[in-house]
Amino acid sequence: MKKILTLVAVACITITATAQTFNIQTGNVKTTVAAADAGEMTYSDGGQTLTVCGKAFSVSDIDKMYTDNTTVVDNTVSVNYSGTSASIVVAGNIAKYLTITTDGAHVSITQSDDVTEEIIYTLSGTSTDGEFYTYGTYKATVELDGLTLTNPSGAAINIMNGKRIDLSIKKDTENTITDGSNGDQKAAIYCKGHLEMKGKGVLNVYGNTAHAIKSAEYMEMKNCTVNVLKAVKDGISCDEYFFMESGTLNISGVGDDGLQCDIDGTESTGETTDHEDEDSGNIYINGGTINITTTANGTKCIKGDSIVYVNGGTLTLNASGGVDTSDSTDPSYVAGISCGKFVQNGGTITMTIKGTAGRGVKAWDIETNDGELNITNSGAPTTISSDVKSAKGLKALNMALNGGTITINMSGQAGKGISAGSGTSSSSGSTGGWGGGRPGGGGGGMGGGTTYTNIQGSYTQGKSDGTGPKLTVNTTGSAYSSSSAKAIKAICAITLYGGTTEVSTKTSGAEGLESKTSITVKGGKHYFQCYDDCINSKGKITFDGGVTVCYGFGNDAIDSNAGTTGAITIGNGVVFAYTTKGAPEEGFDCDNNSYIAITGTGIGISAGAAQGGGGGGWGGSSSSTISNAQQGYAFVTSSISYQSGRYYTLADNSGNNLVTYSFAGSCSSSLSLMTATGMTKNSTYTIKYSTSAPTDATTAWHGLYLGSSAKGTTNVTSFTAK
Repeated sequence: MKKILTLVAVACITITATAQTFNIQTGNVKTTVAAADAGEMTYSDGGQTLTVCGKAFSVSDIDKMYTDNTTVVDNTVSVNYSGTSASIVVAGNIAKYLTITTDGAHVSITQSDDVTEEIIYTLSGTSTDGEFYTYGTYKATVELDGLTLTNPSGAAINIMNGKRIDLSIKKDTENTITDGSNGDQKAAIYCKGHLEMKGKGVLNVYGNTAHAIKSAEYMEMKNCTVNVLKAVKDGISCDEYFFMESGTLNISGVGDDGLQCDIDGTESTGETTDHEDEDSGNIYINGGTINITTTANGTKCIKGDSIVYVNGGTLTLNASGGVDTSDSTDPSYVAGISCGKFVQNGGTITMTIKGTAGRGVKAWDIETNDGELNITNSGAPTTISSDVKSAKGLKALNMALNGGTITINMSGQAGKGISAGSGTSSSSGSTGGWGGGRPGGGGGGMGGGTTYTNIQGSYTQGKSDGTGPKLTVNTTGSAYSSSSAKAIKAICAITLYGGTTEVSTKTSGAEGLESKTSITVKGGKHYFQCYDDCINSKGKITFDGGVTVCYGFGNDAIDSNAGTTGAITIGNGVVFAYTTKGAPEEGFDCDNNSYIAITGTGIGISAGAAQGGGGGGWGGSSSSTISNAQQGYAFVTSSISYQSGRYYTLADNSGNNLVTYSFAGSCSSSLSLMTATGMTKNSTYTIKYSTSAPTDATTAWHGLYLGSSAKGTTNVTSFTAK
């Protein structure tokens, strides 16, 4: 004892004289005290206890005390792992607030509730049988500085602190964290509070029991690179919300979802100002790079309880696997993104979906405003409880494609590029409809025997000013059982306000744009090149703006089964519809020509066969009269052999160009509807062609030329408008 007292006295004199650092070593824990902070070092309990900076040391536990020239950084704790042991260095100003225990390389640090300043824990070194556990009630930072840590019996990093925790990954370091198998831990890295991952280093994580990284509250990420290389469950799981500002997140080798965020409570708060006290289940991707690959049944690359916002960054999502039927009443399909609502305001998303009946984006609501969304889906269909389940590119109850560049390529059987709306279906026993089941038909109409009630949802594309997305949808898959491939299919009404649409389908039954309710075009430019009907609706189809071109090569170009006046309405829009299939397919099919309505001063041109002797639709009566037409029109029943490579001009009696049009393939037409801006009743009009495309058109769109002064040189036909 006398020797210890002497050492203390000498140390005090040395610190005072040279302003060095006083070190107290107890086992593998070293407390460092800067000269300026040392103050009085006192003994109590008859010399059994030494108190330094408020920290009481049992004298019998002190291995040595010495001074050196190291610099003490207040509020810091460093833990260095080395094999089966760990050495800890504690700054003297916080030593009194910490209780530190070790068992080999398993380190446990408890902060008292008296902590009022943030403590930084720096972890480094290597251990294959170690752990970092900390408990506290005040925010803290855990800094990874070249750490390789495996805990074979639990979480490698276990932060039982319900406050904000910075997980700082130091610049130019690589860190690898691994937990054990068959434990009861929630993750290899677990945080009870708010986990904010940052820094400019690399973190590799292997989750051998459950998740790789789990936060019980919100999680944020910026700058750092996080590689989740294995997880039995989710790669990253958090509650409240997930926010990524920058950095790189790579996830693979997971047994469930890649990135998942849940609502912590029972009801979402929605997004709050600066995310203060937010419990939304939202995921915010504002920047950075995300690469996620999932392969398990029913797995999702990104899954949010509420809204997934993609505002920036680059996302590459790959999902494959089968259907999860563990809940027989609610099968789960693989998806790139699954959430309550999906909103894209920017960034680039590239998805490759290969899972059975897999989805690109599945949500109740989908909204795109900007950015790029690319989906390649080759998922095969399956049958569950007698229902065919096929792959989808985008699937939602409500679809609002306001902007951005969207490209969807579907190749699986019966795949649907876009699927919107819902309803209760019933069948009257009919096996076909006006679009199918007839001689020479493509087998792909609306299915006249299917009726929908309780229809919900909406599908809109573009904005009222005519702007909108650049949408491209291609489907190459064949039919499967009773289900055909579709480019865009909606149970609900479809309204196209703007943007551009380019749709291609290749196989029997594969329609371009289909609605069980109605279709209205108000603006934008749209092109459909389809084997089956380009545009098909159980209800009315209205062209009241924009420019629409439909090229059908296996069925009708446009087919309405509304069965009433206005089934196909030409208002102030422009529509060019033709089929190269031949009889009995039509450019416009609405069961009876009298059902066509001309309510504005738009342009309507159709070319195709004359069904039932005069263009009335299969099984319907023909008519050559449109009641109450607002401008001149004509049903041209003379046979016209339209050829590709020729440019046909509809002109008035003075030779003024009303519209020029050309065909992608040869079209033999025995019924053509002609109406154009400026046409008047009892006036004569001519159709002539030339072999040169107009060069002065104000609008040129897939064979349709508007605003041109070009003139045809070779006569085709002439007619008098009604």
